[in-house]
Amino acid sequence: MSKRWSISLILAAALLLVATSMFAQSTGGALVGRVTDETGGALPGVTVTATNTATGISRNVVTGTDGSYRFSSLPVGMYTVVGELSGFNTTTTKNVSVLVATDNAINITLKQGAVKEQITVTAEAPLVATSPSVGTVVSQKELENLPLNGRQFANLGTLAPGTTLSVNSDPTKPGQLTIALNGGSGRNVNFLIDGGDNTDDTIGGALQNFNIEAVQEFKIQTMQYKAEYGRSSGGVLSVVTKTGGNDLSGSVYEFYRNKGLNSESNSEKLAGIGKQPYRRDQYGASLGGPIVKDKAFFFGTWEKTKRTTAYTVDSCGGDPTCTPVLGVYEKQSFSLPFRDELGTAKVSLNASPKQFLQVRYGYQKNADKYGQSALSAPTSLGTVANDYKSLLANDTWQIGSNRTNEFIFQYTKFANAITADSQDPYIYYPNGAHLGQNVNTPQTTNQKKYQYKDDYSWSTQMGSMHHDFKAGAQFVNEPTLGGDFTVGTTGQFSLRDPLPGSPVISILYNGGFSGDSTPIKWYSGYFQDDIGVNKNLTVNAGLRWDSWTGFDLNQTLNPNLAVLQAAADSGKYPQDVWLSSFKNGGGTTLQNPKNNFAPRLGFTYDLHGDSKNIIRGGAGRYYDFPYTNANILFPASAVQSLFGPIYDYEDPTCTPGPCQGIKNANGSLFRPGIDPLPPNQLGSGGALSRATRELAMPTVAKAPYSDQVSLGYSTEVSQTLGLNFEAVSSRYHDIPYRFRANPKVNGVREFDPNTTGVPTTFRVWANDGHAEYDGLNVGFHARAGSNFEAQGFYTLSRSKGNILAGADEFRVVDAGHQTDVTRDTSINPFNPDCSACNGPLDTDSRHKVTLSTVYRAPYGINVSGILRWHSGTPYTVYAYGINTPGTCNQATLSSDDYATCLKTKVDVNKDGYTMDLAPGHNHVNDQRGPSFSQVDVRIAKEFKLSGNYGFEVMAEVFNLFNSKNGTVFDSFGNTSAYAGDPGQGEQRLIQLGGRIRF
Repeated sequence: MSKRWSISLILAAALLLVATSMFAQSTGGALVGRVTDETGGALPGVTVTATNTATGISRNVVTGTDGSYRFSSLPVGMYTVVGELSGFNTTTTKNVSVLVATDNAINITLKQGAVKEQITVTAEAPLVATSPSVGTVVSQKELENLPLNGRQFANLGTLAPGTTLSVNSDPTKPGQLTIALNGGSGRNVNFLIDGGDNTDDTIGGALQNFNIEAVQEFKIQTMQYKAEYGRSSGGVLSVVTKTGGNDLSGSVYEFYRNKGLNSESNSEKLAGIGKQPYRRDQYGASLGGPIVKDKAFFFGTWEKTKRTTAYTVDSCGGDPTCTPVLGVYEKQSFSLPFRDELGTAKVSLNASPKQFLQVRYGYQKNADKYGQSALSAPTSLGTVANDYKSLLANDTWQIGSNRTNEFIFQYTKFANAITADSQDPYIYYPNGAHLGQNVNTPQTTNQKKYQYKDDYSWSTQMGSMHHDFKAGAQFVNEPTLGGDFTVGTTGQFSLRDPLPGSPVISILYNGGFSGDSTPIKWYSGYFQDDIGVNKNLTVNAGLRWDSWTGFDLNQTLNPNLAVLQAAADSGKYPQDVWLSSFKNGGGTTLQNPKNNFAPRLGFTYDLHGDSKNIIRGGAGRYYDFPYTNANILFPASAVQSLFGPIYDYEDPTCTPGPCQGIKNANGSLFRPGIDPLPPNQLGSGGALSRATRELAMPTVAKAPYSDQVSLGYSTEVSQTLGLNFEAVSSRYHDIPYRFRANPKVNGVREFDPNTTGVPTTFRVWANDGHAEYDGLNVGFHARAGSNFEAQGFYTLSRSKGNILAGADEFRVVDAGHQTDVTRDTSINPFNPDCSACNGPLDTDSRHKVTLSTVYRAPYGINVSGILRWHSGTPYTVYAYGINTPGTCNQATLSSDDYATCLKTKVDVNKDGYTMDLAPGHNHVNDQRGPSFSQVDVRIAKEFKLSGNYGFEVMAEVFNLFNSKNGTVFDSFGNTSAYAGDPGQGEQRLIQLGGRIRF
């Protein structure tokens, strides 16, 4: 064990023993209620005891003057609750469910009696929401019985209203599912595992994945969460891992798929190649039980996934009029191996009747291929390797009958590497087809994080009002946060046409080493008060404070800075709206995102005091962590390392007329890898300098935030049906993004590389992105005994802004959404927030529906299913020769040149970028693609043997009706990726599984 590990463990152990006044977030759930007599009068002094039925752990509190009681932080699970007072009969309530991050209300009535008598009642889980927050709890029953394609807990996060299932598109997260909500793509969701921070500080979204066998339950809150939750402008997902109990139990399982169980994907049909190789094995085991009965427990689980699939190269996407450009690779399939291993171990100790300790270790290792698509030759692939580790220690201490303290220490480490599979030069066709070394390889990402946090909660009566206070503070030290991105060193050649032998129109070589280190420290604190005004009205008031250091980057060494500052002061570039921020020396040193105060106010009003008809709502501000990939990762690299273009050449014939192609010394078309390079347009040999293609605006490190408002109504129609209605609204501010600057004016770059040293194009990192989301949710939760349960929602919503990839993203355009966009290029490089630059977000589906059911049929047969549907997402129509009158003159062009012209994008405004809207289109994303639909079903049969032994066999079908589900479009609505393409959903798949339980 390293010295740093040893010191950290010693420090954590010491803090666990002495923590009494530090602060953080809860890892369990609260149990609250009132104790009254038969007339409804409050009973003070009642001893209320809650006993966990699996572990025997028992806690007790005494009711206050208003008869109220509160267990602030209990481990999730099933409890028996007993109320006792001298002169009254004892009341026992069984099957009380304590849910994660939820106040679970159990009111108790004591009958007066001279003879001591036991009264036993059985609690029913509520069917309606009883708090201001919008979201849902996903239980162990749903985790075990619903069909899960990929077996990740995020699969079921979509049971919360207004959500959709998404995939983290970053290459460091191969196949990681996430939850998109409120206009985002999933990067602005704060992931908490056992109360510990599990969010990636480089790209957002979840950091480490956990085996679903290790998950007890989780709660997804999409809006209106309390002040104890931070670092998210979207939602919060709180996961609690399993804890062993008094009974030794475990399982061994296997899930299997192969080619013969699959349907043929639409891509395979279009390519005419038949079903390609496919095999997937996912297997593991779990074991938990007592170390000392009622005292100490253990739980562990391990899982491995081995998957071998293939992708097919088809640069025409089934278009019979298209000419393939990837030569020998066309219509061929290439193997895509994937390996993933997950492990979790947890030890719990009931140290005393008042103190509960837990230590949990988790790891994940995986390897995958990167960059595959129908437009990628195998030479353009990379290999991804990830290694995650985390260690968490937790101490929950009940102090007296109305105070609780909870302390957490966590250490996490993440190491990522994406290496290139080829060293060949990169060749890029304008239809997106490419071969040669992937332009995003090689690269690495490294994070190391130490987290210390604590909660302190207490209850008191003030006059006629009851107050449940909670205060907290947190410190996160991240000494390692950074990586390297030394890419493009083998050369990048862009071609004019999507045709074999097309002329080269630009050449770029990078050199040196690009890397950054941005150590971060995060300080936060909060105070909240849940005020019981009366038995009907509860008001939740809170204030949160977050502050970060490590973002104060000094850009003095960036050679672009002085040029842009002088240009801003000169007043010669009024068309460049973004340039004004560099006036008077702006941008020299970035500011840390300090002192972000976030007030929150919510309420619930119980119309009849029976928790069956509730009005709820609230408003608040929610700050997100300014994750480094969107703020300073590349600008930091620009001043911390020597890297950048060492050779740059653009075809000089492209302005003012159409590009003729770069010529060699003999006047013929230049041939990559054969002819000598033309003279370097960067000047004297392109001497290596700082990474001049990146520069941050002065305020780029601001923390993005959202202002949220919600109002809802919940009603329990009957004992079997509950309905929820809510209107929600979010306004996102200070969203970071980047765009390519230095457009052409009258055929000449604004900042001429020959006179300023500024490269032909460079990226500016800004933070004035904005978006808005409005939605109406209608949900239901139905239950018939223990054999049938169903829930679902319909959402009507809209999301729009100038950050098209999502309300949590960091670029103006998303190259994964449309095949014919140029990454990070705005339709207006002078002003990326122009009116035409704003439109519906890529994530904007106006209508969403999700339904899930679980049915325990006779004879040990279980049937369940999930339906997900949403209306089409938008795309942009860009200017092409075919849709821009006057661009292609058939009378003066040969038939081949005319056909090529019609398929070529047009630089309408002559700014040097072919990212202009087609005539008749006034803003981006004004067209819609097809809707998405998927039905997944699961059928299982249980066989019970002696004692607790038994086994289960199951079959799961994903995308039962084999829906196409087109996901990537061009400007004409043509689909280039369907269900079955890697990372874009799947064709109908059948999975067989078996599990032995003991």
